[in-house]
Amino acid sequence: MKRTSFLLFLALPFVFFSGCIDGNAVLSLNKDGSGEVTFEGLFDYPAYCEEMNLDCDAVRPFFIEQIKTILTSGGVDAWSKVQWKFLNDGRCYFRGTAYFGDINKVDFFAGSIKSILELRFVVLENKNQIFELKLNQNYKQDKLLRELPHRLFEMFRLNLIATLPGQIEQSENFQKLDNKTVMFCMTEADWIEYLENQTVMATIVPDGNSLFDYKSQVSVAKKDYEKILEKIELTQKSLQDIVPAGGRKKSAASESVFNARLRQGLAAQTHGDLEGAIKIYKTVVNDPNADARFRAGADYQIGICLLQMNLKEQAISQLEAVINKYPLEPSALKAVKMLQDIRSGQVYRKEEKPKTQVVDTIPRLYIEDVDPNIGSVTVTFSEPMKPAGWFYSSFAPATFPAITGGPKFDSSGTQWTLPVRLRAGRIYAIALNCGDAEKKSNNLQMGFENLSGLKSEPFILVFATADVNNSPTLIDDKFIDRCEKINSKQNHK
Repeated sequence: MKRTSFLLFLALPFVFFSGCIDGNAVLSLNKDGSGEVTFEGLFDYPAYCEEMNLDCDAVRPFFIEQIKTILTSGGVDAWSKVQWKFLNDGRCYFRGTAYFGDINKVDFFAGSIKSILELRFVVLENKNQIFELKLNQNYKQDKLLRELPHRLFEMFRLNLIATLPGQIEQSENFQKLDNKTVMFCMTEADWIEYLENQTVMATIVPDGNSLFDYKSQVSVAKKDYEKILEKIELTQKSLQDIVPAGGRKKSAASESVFNARLRQGLAAQTHGDLEGAIKIYKTVVNDPNADARFRAGADYQIGICLLQMNLKEQAISQLEAVINKYPLEPSALKAVKMLQDIRSGQVYRKEEKPKTQVVDTIPRLYIEDVDPNIGSVTVTFSEPMKPAGWFYSSFAPATFPAITGGPKFDSSGTQWTLPVRLRAGRIYAIALNCGDAEKKSNNLQMGFENLSGLKSEPFILVFATADVNNSPTLIDDKFIDRCEKINSKQNHK
């Protein structure tokens, strides 16, 4: 049978060489083989150095060099929306969108080594199409890759989400999210063995439409691309004369205590226990060992709780106190903005019709020392839900847990349980009625719904497992803020 093949090597050039990866690759593919792939993830270079017994001081220059390698890979016409930053714990964050006009010519490398993952887009003689994820021959033939420690593969986690140029007729080992979108989660070391022995493929009936106008989007991206490359060069030059900080560390022990308390407060606040949240925040405010940043954040959240309790005047007084006590802290600026919104009438508390929403979770939201052996995650809704048609997804850059069985509701229809396998020292996120897949699926019809067909409010369950020493795993503040923008919209009584 005559067929035309296009190959796409995923943008993972330093998965096993510069550090461990935890992220998402979101792909949109047009009917002519053009498309875009957005990658977002965290690269755990310190974990890689520890595993390989290497010096970890040169992480910044090395990471920037790897970004440059990605951005100049063959077959990519342009990159846009590229961001990177260095976290205090040594990990590196990267996000960017690559545009390719011909999948057949895309070529990503790790130094001189091609990425081990391959996406095949095959046009059959009958005009139907095949979309397949597989290991390429490079993995089987390259001695260096085969000799890498097994532990490195365990620390690789990637969620692939692909929106395809037609209706999905059949899906084999992909999770089908809607009529055009599939997902495959690569977590822990067994994903390699799985791809060696299983076919991961979708058959597509093309509808003749492209997902987006490639020429116009890549034209805009090329202008951004030149600026990105200039920024890379300037960053490299600025790092040449910098001596690595060596053993500089945060006071992680004390920060972890106050971070944990703030997480507990946010969790209580999100679940509607506003009085309980205020009590937790006050333990931070009254602790003499807490620095101004933590005290300001807790005081600000107390003001928000008072506002949610419809205690407007008390909320205003609390927010004014934040500005007076902590004028140099970011929370003071947030308090100024909130006061402006309150006084202009943009923010107010009113009685609303009850919403279908998440009211409880196991593990608790934002907890940082979950036992990795729990075996399942449970979400409780405010009312009975439909027994099928659910939508849950990843939320970058947190890890999506390995699924070990089919999810189900209990007899009441309110408690939904998802069997999972967790690892120690990981940050996990499960997005309900939202997430990375939802961003790329304009026609998404699935979702958690009550018996009347009303969709539940979007919700992101975030938690972290304790590490091998049974110590908490810290969740990044900015990631919590992103999740709170979604979770805080629920109507808590």
